[in-house]
Amino acid sequence: MMVHRIYVWTDIALVKEGEYRCPDSPALLLPLSGKACWQLNGQDSEKMLADAYVLPSHTTMSFENASGHSWSAFLISFRSVAIVDHEGQHLDDCLTADGVHELYTSSGSRMIRLAEQLYERRHETNEPEAYRLHTLFQKMMHLVLLAVSTSDESHDDGAMSGVRRSIAYINHAYAEPIDYVDLANNCRLSPRHYSRLFRKLTGLSPMNYIIRSRITAAKKLLTSTSESVQQVAVKSGFTDPFHFSRTFKRHVGMSPRLYVNLHREQSRVAVYQYLGELLALGVKPVGAPKLLLSGKYVRHLVDGIVETGSTVVMPDMERLRGVTPDAIFTFDGYHFDQYSQIAPTLNIEWSQPAFSRFKQVASLMGRERQADEWIQLYADHVQDVRRQLKKSLGAEKTVSFWYIREFPNQFDVYYDREMMYDDLGLNPPPAIERARKEQPKLPFKQSKDVSEMPLYAGDHMFVVVDSKARRLFEQLRQSFIWRNLQAVQAGRVYLLTTDWLYVDPISRLGQLKELPQMIKA
Repeated sequence: MMVHRIYVWTDIALVKEGEYRCPDSPALLLPLSGKACWQLNGQDSEKMLADAYVLPSHTTMSFENASGHSWSAFLISFRSVAIVDHEGQHLDDCLTADGVHELYTSSGSRMIRLAEQLYERRHETNEPEAYRLHTLFQKMMHLVLLAVSTSDESHDDGAMSGVRRSIAYINHAYAEPIDYVDLANNCRLSPRHYSRLFRKLTGLSPMNYIIRSRITAAKKLLTSTSESVQQVAVKSGFTDPFHFSRTFKRHVGMSPRLYVNLHREQSRVAVYQYLGELLALGVKPVGAPKLLLSGKYVRHLVDGIVETGSTVVMPDMERLRGVTPDAIFTFDGYHFDQYSQIAPTLNIEWSQPAFSRFKQVASLMGRERQADEWIQLYADHVQDVRRQLKKSLGAEKTVSFWYIREFPNQFDVYYDREMMYDDLGLNPPPAIERARKEQPKLPFKQSKDVSEMPLYAGDHMFVVVDSKARRLFEQLRQSFIWRNLQAVQAGRVYLLTTDWLYVDPISRLGQLKELPQMIKA
């Protein structure tokens, strides 16, 4: 089928806050970042909610950054060229004839990538390369025409635009009484149709979106003002403080008062796990078990923390009561009911990846930014250590991690050693690699008989020896099976303390830094 019109790219500009004018041709406005209020031809327009806009010729526009946002967009000028058919007629341009087109499309990011290529090479003078840029523009206009077509077919004469405006209204007026049936009527839609379009845009039902907006506002008020829970409830759109508290706990996972306590600069938190996570976030708990406090990599950070138990599953309840915590962190539900009688208790599942647990702790404490900064610091160190190990290990050598405990004829082999196998990309022995691929619910470690040592031994072996197993290990070192391991014969066995069993962010970073000095070529 022959096309009746083509669009020819003429210019592209990066526009920011200020005044602009389309030349004697239409233009495509493609927002990049930030938020802005704008005027078209001197008239205030709706807030910029669309993914892109097609503007008629001679359109004047001005943009003003919304509070706290630096807005920018691509303004792409083009000509619309009609192709005369065999009868000497041409069709009107549906794209540029009807005023401003608001485009809502899932291809917005792809359009931006195409525009970035146009902008970077906009001064190209080489004819073949310039022609290639025009083909990129044609791809972009194909996406524009698809968006216009979709709008015409399924948005019910601007219904989607109306729903978007109602979303903007909710974002602004969340504290007022809002009935989504009224919102649907304002859009001239049935509640069912309105709800379907609303969910398509937000992923939520109208009521859940309203609740989320109010909870978000409440969280900000709770941490930025000294107002009571009752006052915050009213200002965020809840008429009943009890309903507010129940709703808040259901959506946030804790009561409003606990949320305030955890987001204070000096929160009183006791932990049974997650000590290193909190220290990495700049939070010093008031209580923790001896096992965590004695870790080599956190030892210099724990002055003043009260010992409230021996291990992560053996608390001292009297000491725990004595530190009067605002909240208690536990894992996998250990002692949840007993802890809850002392203070609100937060449970985090241990089976998650280590940094997922870290992010969950950070989210509960309102310290997501600190967690992101720490993870980036760790990632930078990972890249540095990768370069160092590439020189000493090469690409083929394998690495194993074992734990020798006080059980005769047994050793623990670690399948899941995130820092080594995932972060640094070191190769596990074939038996471990095979198990990791074939068994999705593999435990992070497993006890094996010493007769299986050759099967799980890497070219380099990291071996943690428990303090209670030293005599047993000395006997093992004299055995035929140990002395005939390739890593033993090559002097590539690295004996470690139980400090290497800690997987919190601080310990993990400390282990990472030590690794290059330990490994021999």
